[in-house]
Amino acid sequence: MMMKGIMSRISYLYLIGDFVVVLFSFIKGGYWLINTQTAFISSMLIVFASFYAYKKSIAKRVESYGGEEFREASDELEDPYNLFDEEDDDKKTKKTGVFRYTIKGFASGIGGAINPIRILAYGILILSFFYLTRHGLFNAFAFFTGLSIVPILSMFSSIRDKS
Repeated sequence: MMMKGIMSRISYLYLIGDFVVVLFSFIKGGYWLINTQTAFISSMLIVFASFYAYKKSIAKRVESYGGEEFREASDELEDPYNLFDEEDDDKKTKKTGVFRYTIKGFASGIGGAINPIRILAYGILILSFFYLTRHGLFNAFAFFTGLSIVPILSMFSSIRDKS
């Protein structure tokens, strides 16, 4: 329930930021509106696809581990060199090895990175860029302004939530 409230608050923040950019686009004129909105929509698709892919990846990991086993596995990922463990570090490092932890961490994150929905979202971004370029509508500054709305507002949102 708490996550739903956070997501709706962030969504409203993105829409308010986009509204400001739309007003600015009307002032600038030209092809600013189509460039900023195409980039903004593509950026939002990428963010939501990434969120969905990683949420699905975490749910799968939680499902595959039990309650206590999952905590132990997450501790391994957070502290692969056993810096905060009071057990004998030499025995555990010899038994498992550093290379195993590296592969394990990479394998656990690759599922979210190569998710088909996320790849489709990046494909939409690339196709929209090529469409605008081919038809002579592309304005680089306007396009990158539209792309930067989501990361900038996410940064400010996280800074505000921490304080």
